[in-house]
Amino acid sequence: MATVKKNNKKKIIIPICIVLVAAIAAGSVFAATKSNSGTAVQLTTITSGDIYETVSLTGEVTAGTKKEYKVGTVATVKEVFVKVGDKVKKDDVLATFDVTQLDSQIGDLQSSYNKSLKSYNDSLASYKNSKKKADELKKEVEKLEKKLATLQKEAITTKKVTTAKKTTITKRATTTKRATTTNIDISDIDIPTISSTTQKPTTTTTTTTTTTAESTTAPTVQEAVAALMEQMAQLNETLTRITDDLETLSTTMQIISNTIAGFLSQGITDSDVIAQAVGEAVSQALNEGVIDAANLLIESDIAVTMIKEAVSAIDFEGITDTVVNSDNVTLSATQVQLAAAYAQYAVYAAQANDTFLETQKSSLDAMKKALDTLKSQKSEMENGWKAAFDGTITAVDISEGEQTTLISTGITLENLDTMTATVSLSEYDVHKVKLGMPAAIKSAYGEYEGEVVSIAPTATGGSTGSILDSVGSMAGISGLSSLTDTGAGVECQVSIKDTDENIIAGFDAKVEIHTGEYEGIIIVPIESVKLEKTGTYVYLYNEEESTVTKTKIETGATSDTGYEVKSGLKAGDRIISAPESTYEEDTFKVKVKTK
Repeated sequence: MATVKKNNKKKIIIPICIVLVAAIAAGSVFAATKSNSGTAVQLTTITSGDIYETVSLTGEVTAGTKKEYKVGTVATVKEVFVKVGDKVKKDDVLATFDVTQLDSQIGDLQSSYNKSLKSYNDSLASYKNSKKKADELKKEVEKLEKKLATLQKEAITTKKVTTAKKTTITKRATTTKRATTTNIDISDIDIPTISSTTQKPTTTTTTTTTTTAESTTAPTVQEAVAALMEQMAQLNETLTRITDDLETLSTTMQIISNTIAGFLSQGITDSDVIAQAVGEAVSQALNEGVIDAANLLIESDIAVTMIKEAVSAIDFEGITDTVVNSDNVTLSATQVQLAAAYAQYAVYAAQANDTFLETQKSSLDAMKKALDTLKSQKSEMENGWKAAFDGTITAVDISEGEQTTLISTGITLENLDTMTATVSLSEYDVHKVKLGMPAAIKSAYGEYEGEVVSIAPTATGGSTGSILDSVGSMAGISGLSSLTDTGAGVECQVSIKDTDENIIAGFDAKVEIHTGEYEGIIIVPIESVKLEKTGTYVYLYNEEESTVTKTKIETGATSDTGYEVKSGLKAGDRIISAPESTYEEDTFKVKVKTK
C-alpha cells in the first residue's frame, strides 16, 4: 500500500501570513491614530491691552545753547579777556582785534566781484540776444525752406514742360493744343517728389515721347542743402576764429551770403571771382564801420584774406550743376542763403544754452556770499567779540598779539544751564517722532525727563539707510542704525530738564522718545507672528475642525513684546503661540497641547 507524504511547507506559511496580517492591521491603526491627532501645537488666546510705543537711541549730550566765534580771515589779535571755564554775561567783551588788514582784503574781493558781476551781466545780455537771434533765424530758415521747396517744384515742372514741347508727338488735336499753350495748368502735370528719379507724363504720348520724359531726373533738395551746409559750416568756423562777438559774426556772415547769392543769381559760379567780390564787400563794410574792426581777434586785412580763402574753397559750380541747370540760378542762390541761415542759427542756438550762464551765476553767488561774510566779520571784530548770552567759555584758540589764520577755532561759548541730547533718527523712525514728544534720558548717574525740541529737515551722515533699521522695525526695535557708522540719519535734539552736575556735555546718554500711547487695543505677541515679504501672518485655530489656517493680519503700534492688530484678529481668537518655519501647508490638522 502506498504511503501519502504530508506537506510541511503549508504548516509554515500559515503562521507567517497571520503575523503579516497583524502587522498591517497594527500599522493601519497607528497611521489612523497619527492622522486623527494632527501636529501638536500650543495655542495663545488673543486679548486686549495697552502699548506704549517708544524709539530708543543713543545720543551725545551737548549744551542747549552754543556759539562758536570763528575768525575765518587773517587779522591781529589785540586782547583776549577770557579763558576756558570763565562764566560770562551777555554782551561781555571776549576779545578785540586790529582789522586794518581786512580793508585791503575786502577791497580786492570787491573788485573781483565787480568784474565777475560785469562778466555775468554781459553773458546774460549775450544770452538774451542769442536767444532772440536764434528765434529770428529759425523763422528765416523755415521761410527759406518753403521757398526752396517751391523753387524745386517749379524747376522740375519747367524742365518737364520744356522737354514735352520739344519731343511730344501728339495723336489728338486737344493734346497738341495743351502741350503748346503758355498758360500751363500745374494740376495736369505729374510733378515728381524730391526723391523721385523717374516720372510718367500725364498726357497721352507715343512710346518715344515717354522715354524722353522719363530720362529727365531731378536731384534732391537734401543733397544740395547738405553740400552747401558743409561748405558754409566750414566758412562759419573760419569766422569764429576771426571774432568772438556774435553781432559781428552775424553781420559778416550776412554780407558774405548776400554777396554769394547775388553772383549766383546772375549765373556766375566761379569760386575765385565770388571770393574776390566777397573780400571787397567785407573790406568796404569794415571801412564804413558796418563791421566793427575792434571786435576782430586779428588784423582786419588778415581777416579779409582768411574769408576770401574760405569762400574760394567752395565749389559753387559743382554744387549748382548738381542742383539745377545753369539757367536756374535762383534756386542755387536760395540754397546758399538757407545754408548760411543754418550756420548762423547753429551758432546762436549754442550761445542760447543757459548751462554756462548758470555756472557763472553760481560762482557769482558764492563770491557775493564770501564778500558779505568778510564784511560782517570785519564789523564784528572791529567792535570786539561780545557774548551773545549768559554762559561758560569752553574753548579759546587765540592769544594776544598773534596773527589769526583761516582755520583758527576762535572762542566757544556755551550755556551749560540748559542741556540737550542729540540723536540720529533713521528713515524708519523719523516719521514717528514729532516736536514736543516726551522723552527719557538715561545717563550713568540717573534718569532725566526731556522733550523733542528740534528735528532737522534733511538727513546727513551717510548715503543709504542702515539695513539694521529694517530688521529692527520688523522686530519692534528702533534705532539700531545709531549703533553703527553706516546709514544716513536725521538730527534730532531732545532737551534735558532739571539737569545737575552729573549731566556732562560730551558724554553719551540713552534716549527713549515716547511716540504714542495705545490703550484698550487688540495685541498679538511678537513670537506668534511670522514676518514675510508678502505681509504679517499668524496661524488661526478652528476649534470645530481642529485645524489652523495661515491668516494675514494688519499691525500698527509696536512694543518690545507685541504688535497692535488693526485687522485680521479679534479678542478671543486662538492662534499658535510660536509657529515653526517648517509648516508645508497653509491649513492642517493640529492637536492642542496643554501647558
